[in-house]
Amino acid sequence: MYTDDTILIAGKYKFVKLCRVPAEFLLKVYNARNKTNLQLYEYVVANIDAIRARHEGRLPTPPLELPCKKYAYISKKIANLHLSIMREKEQQNKKPIRSYECEKCGAWHLTSLSMEEWEKKALPHWPMAM
Repeated sequence: MYTDDTILIAGKYKFVKLCRVPAEFLLKVYNARNKTNLQLYEYVVANIDAIRARHEGRLPTPPLELPCKKYAYISKKIANLHLSIMREKEQQNKKPIRSYECEKCGAWHLTSLSMEEWEKKALPHWPMAM
């Protein structure tokens, strides 16, 4: 069963915790009796009073943290699988060479920057690098 800390893995609010999904969206799921995602529907039914309270402003909603705009993978394993597939393809553009976990959205992304290149770009901006 989904909880407030469950992160959606598809749809409009992909990579967003349920506690941060707007109440209006969850109420639409409830009112439409939309059982496409049965676990989401069951979460809404189990938490309908709190969702309505959030909608009416009686309960605060944690701020919505929008994920970054990069292509996201749910795990390192899946990111690395896609990385190995891309290595096999011929292309003119730069190819990604490694995966990394994003501090902003918590998903995994691919990059063509080596760790050395990344450190050269990132370290001068870190306060600890002084």
